Amino acid sequence: FSQTQNESVEVVFVRFTSRETDCPAGGDKVWHECDYLQQTDKALTICHAKVQFEEAGQKLLLHDCTAEPAASSKVAPCLGCPEKIDLYHKELRAPLIHSLAKANGIAKREHLFIFNDFTSATKQVVAGFRYKLQFLIEKSNCTRAEFKVVTEECHPVKEKTEFLQCNSTVDVAPWRHEGPEVYVECETVVIKSVTRFKRPPGWSPLRIKLERPKDKESSEESKESISTTQPTPLNCPTKPWKEFKPVIASIAPPNTIESSQNAADSAFIEQALKI
Repeated sequence: FSQTQNESVEVVFVRFTSRETDCPAGGDKVWHECDYLQQTDKALTICHAKVQFEEAGQKLLLHDCTAEPAASSKVAPCLGCPEKIDLYHKELRAPLIHSLAKANGIAKREHLFIFNDFTSATKQVVAGFRYKLQFLIEKSNCTRAEFKVVTEECHPVKEKTEFLQCNSTVDVAPWRHEGPEVYVECETVVIKSVTRFKRPPGWSPLRIKLERPKDKESSEESKESISTTQPTPLNCPTKPWKEFKPVIASIAPPNTIESSQNAADSAFIEQALKI
């Protein structure tokens, strides 16, 4: 807004924005009673006007409007962030078997534990692939004295049952031709009702040939930062203009769950390394 003035004439320059409303052109409704259309893809119109005021009245000297694309908030894809995996995907079989073997190694129980159910699973691209699994295991009839690993003969016990809830991180790099790095943490839980995971064909028995791991190689984790473009708020200088408030469904940040687990993950990894 700006203005110039001499003895008898005043010229006002105005810049303002406008949006399409739900009132049809030529309707009976007064313009300031109309409501904005909620489509966020509707263009925002930038207008410039030049009005001359004098004793005889006012005169519109110039009026020009230009439509601009609507500002929108977009989240860039995170190429290095964890992605959820279908719990029935065959890709999870190998990481689960390595996790189960590690869990039995640190459990120090008389009986071996077998897989019961999945809670969640994610996959992340680092210097290879990183799988994070949450799963439930239960006490089997196989004792360590009779069995070295879990086989088809191992079944859940009907009496004196015991369950462990486990979190595991499995780092694999198939092109290196070496065994995976596995970190597992388990704790005893009380289960009132047992529902077992229905394994896809080819999942049983849960065993795999373990290769002897070579020297560890350093790995670096790369992540792309998430950039968001916030919409520019309208500058409504005074009444009776209405503020435009678009209805936009909120999008949960992709790293909400991951960020809350970072501290816990690092803690159980350090504990697993000490075992």
